[in-house]
Amino acid sequence: MDSPAPVAAWVVLGVALLALAVVVAGLVLTRPHPPAEDPDTGPAEPSAAPGRPAGPHWAQDDLPGFAAAPPGTPPVPGDDDAAAAAPGPPLPAGPSLPDPAPRAVAGLTAAALALVAGLAGVSLATGDGDPDGGQDGGLDPPAATATVPAPSPPAPRPPDLPAVPADPLPGEQGAGVLATRSVPLGEDGVTARLTLDGLVLEQRAVGVSVTYATVSATVGGDGTALAHLRLPTWNCLGTTAPADPAGAGCTPTGVEYADLPTPALAVTRDGDALRLTGRFPTYTRLNGTPPAYTGRVYPLTVLVAPAAAPRDGEAPAEGALVLGTGRAGTVGDRTLSRIRVAG
Repeated sequence: MDSPAPVAAWVVLGVALLALAVVVAGLVLTRPHPPAEDPDTGPAEPSAAPGRPAGPHWAQDDLPGFAAAPPGTPPVPGDDDAAAAAPGPPLPAGPSLPDPAPRAVAGLTAAALALVAGLAGVSLATGDGDPDGGQDGGLDPPAATATVPAPSPPAPRPPDLPAVPADPLPGEQGAGVLATRSVPLGEDGVTARLTLDGLVLEQRAVGVSVTYATVSATVGGDGTALAHLRLPTWNCLGTTAPADPAGAGCTPTGVEYADLPTPALAVTRDGDALRLTGRFPTYTRLNGTPPAYTGRVYPLTVLVAPAAAPRDGEAPAEGALVLGTGRAGTVGDRTLSRIRVAG
């Protein structure tokens, strides 16, 4: 569709030029003309005063007065008053001039019309009246369609897990804040639980300190993870962890706990198999007192993988808990060790 801007510019230009022509013609026709001249006699002389001959003359002839009263003659009383009262000869009347105000207004109008015409001409010459610059035949460009991208869903925010001290002092408070926490699994996160055989924790002067641990962990699809350990401990007289500590005469010494989140907990994932490694500071929960750190830190590695094909995303798990050169595998009861993959 043709743009109306060039047509309007042409109309303004035409109207301005026409009005300018009319004003200029009016100025020319109303210009004052000098008196007409006779080609044979030259410029017209003003008419002589009544009763005086035509031709060059002075306004007053003082020759008769000079002869009657030469210089030095005493003045006659009353002559000055008479001379002052005597009217002088009339001055020649010149041509009447027209009032200059209408011509000034007409000149200003002509200047304004000339300015409007000039602006219209510049607009047409530079293509300002045409948004396309006159290069596409006066056709308007197709309206650009603004594409608004669909808002992307917000990325899941990693859980705000408080860090645990690397080497807490014995009796230090603040333990257990992560005991009931977990991380979101997302689309392909993993949760696992292992029940393990006996593992030697410490060699003592007489016997060993052993544990029969349970481990649970949640690993999100973004790599964040949190592991929980429960370590029932026993003092045994032998050098290894017996299969049945109570039957072997071992003495129970309480239960220790540990919670470790990422990044202190390093996570390696190979498909559905997991490897969790970190230094786990343990704490106790004595009756009637808040959890307190024991001052013991165990560098542990937890290995877990499905032991069978998953059904509805869940399968029996197998794995191990590794401390130094010691290793404890999962117990034979498959119902005690499970792994589940989200998605």
